[in-house]
Amino acid sequence: DVIITDHHQLPPELPDAYAAVNPQRLSADHPLHTLPGVGCAYKLIEALYERAGRIDETTQFLDLVALGIVADVATQTDDTRYLLQKGLNVLRKTPRLGLKALMENAKIDPKQIDAQTIGFGIGPRMNALGRLDDANKAVEFLTTRDITRAETLANMLEGLNNNRREMMNHTEAGALIQIEKNPALIDNYSVLILSDEKWEGGIVGIVASRLAEKFSRPTILFRIEDGIARGSARSVEGLDITAAISKHQDML
Repeated sequence: DVIITDHHQLPPELPDAYAAVNPQRLSADHPLHTLPGVGCAYKLIEALYERAGRIDETTQFLDLVALGIVADVATQTDDTRYLLQKGLNVLRKTPRLGLKALMENAKIDPKQIDAQTIGFGIGPRMNALGRLDDANKAVEFLTTRDITRAETLANMLEGLNNNRREMMNHTEAGALIQIEKNPALIDNYSVLILSDEKWEGGIVGIVASRLAEKFSRPTILFRIEDGIARGSARSVEGLDITAAISKHQDML
């Protein structure tokens, strides 16, 4: 049996699973409608622990819920905001050795952690792992009870985050040079689409977000490799970029 947890838009037909746990299946005014993926996983944990008569033990996971809500840029209203506030209290006293080592490297005072600390301090360092290395290492980082291993992984995250920052700036500079050389990309089109063979696939989404904000239009950046273009899209308020792309799926 398979249980799927997710928070993205629902496909026309749900997978044939034992259950598909997704807040998009709730009404738009439901207090859990804005819950991100980490919150869906937590709700499944709650249900399993309650069934086992151990519901009081679920608090230990709330630090991860807080991290995910902010890092996934979830809308912080209703129950999502409530879980974030509870999670911040747990995160300030987290026993996780990896997070403690990360905070020490980043000069973050655990007692002062808030959403901004996660968004600009903890989140980017953890995201760098999935963008530039193997995201599976994050599981070990969050669960290890070996202080030496925790410090090693935290140092690796710090280095990857520095690389990510440099690559983002380099990619954005390259995109702006393309636009400068060809102003028609902005003047003649309502969507900005750029590509480069040297761009890192794990970085283009963040840069696309920057450019979408800078030029006030949907932006798609591609890395081209072996004749295949893979990329990320970011939109502006009022345009569903997923729906727009889906209309042309026969070309993709």
